[in-house]
Amino acid sequence: MKSCLLLVFALTSASSFAADTMKFVAPDKSSTLVVDKSGKRDIIELKTGKKVHRLFYEDLDSIFKPKIAEAFNASLNKVGKIVLPTFTSASWTSSEEVEIKGESSVTINDANEEFTFTASVSKLGHVNHLSVLPRK
Repeated sequence: MKSCLLLVFALTSASSFAADTMKFVAPDKSSTLVVDKSGKRDIIELKTGKKVHRLFYEDLDSIFKPKIAEAFNASLNKVGKIVLPTFTSASWTSSEEVEIKGESSVTINDANEEFTFTASVSKLGHVNHLSVLPRK
């Protein structure tokens, strides 16, 4: 009886964790965009073969800051800390490129500003195009 209850609990726990992961498979099935929403911040990874590219994490400042400064009409040195983005949607535009939409916030001139973004990412993990719009 105890083992049966333990098994039911384990299956229920596993299914609740799986519900927080979304997968978007490329049309040619060679790449998969995986979004894990189970933690405090979304983890967005692009898997191609054996390679895994974590998107919008280590390169967040270098990719986003110039576009944020342009969108908010601010100087680059006034753009402060960027919060890790929250995933909103994704779709493969071709077998080589995925379009990812999300939202985040940033400190500009000591004020917290929110923005949305659309990024076109190659299956190699390179951001080919990024547009940032202030959120009203």
